[in-house]
Amino acid sequence: MHNFVEYINSALPDKPGDKLLFKFKKSTLDEMNQRAVEIAGRGGIHDEKVIGDLVKSEHEDLKSEYEAYYAKQTDSQRTKRAVLGNIFGSIAYIIAIITVFLGVSFATDMWKYTWIIVVDGILLWVDYLLSLGIRKLVSMKRIFHVFARILLFGAVIIFSVAAFLLVVALTDLPHSWLIVIVGLALAFVCDGVFALATNARLTVIYWLLYIPIIAAFVFIVVGAWGILAWKIAWIIIPLSLIIDLIIIIAAIFKNKNDKVEVEDIWQEN
Repeated sequence: MHNFVEYINSALPDKPGDKLLFKFKKSTLDEMNQRAVEIAGRGGIHDEKVIGDLVKSEHEDLKSEYEAYYAKQTDSQRTKRAVLGNIFGSIAYIIAIITVFLGVSFATDMWKYTWIIVVDGILLWVDYLLSLGIRKLVSMKRIFHVFARILLFGAVIIFSVAAFLLVVALTDLPHSWLIVIVGLALAFVCDGVFALATNARLTVIYWLLYIPIIAAFVFIVVGAWGILAWKIAWIIIPLSLIIDLIIIIAAIFKNKNDKVEVEDIWQEN
């Protein structure tokens, strides 16, 4: 109808074996025919040539349309392959760690140690899944970044728990629970760095809140591990508040300078 086939073929020559191109051309032809029927049905235009030209004008750049279609379809296919790969890979991974656990356990009869193979293996697998979620959310609109930050926070804590359990299973390291405290401190650090890297709103506020919290965790770790005596380590807390004060003063001066620059630009205009 209206030489749409010739028009499409002239813009997009056939390529042997290109199923996506064939699918796009068929879909576009159906769409153009339907659009022509819709225009004719309104009763305002009856000349088929005019209707055909009008429909063609709505698809002036078929090459660009196909490129966008191709990118969307191939991205969808890659996503499906990645999902299937992760599903089957996860199944294979879980089977592998269980096999290793049983094999090592029966070979050494050291069940009191080998349990960590399964537990840490699962925790690291969960961390991997969280990393996939973070990557996906970061690629989306800014509104979804808050969920990426939550996943990142959880991933750091899970990793610290895995490290803690490994130490508990294989050693008698005193105060090994402090590994989890270090993990909590790192979780806040990572979230603050993420906020900076993605230019999140209220980043300064986040850091003002996080610095004293991180300092409290550092105080506990430094004191409990004996790196510094408790009577000296306490200074970390007021130092964190001083750092907060410095950040506040710096932010105030920056805002004043920005305001002056804007006023100067308005005066120049």
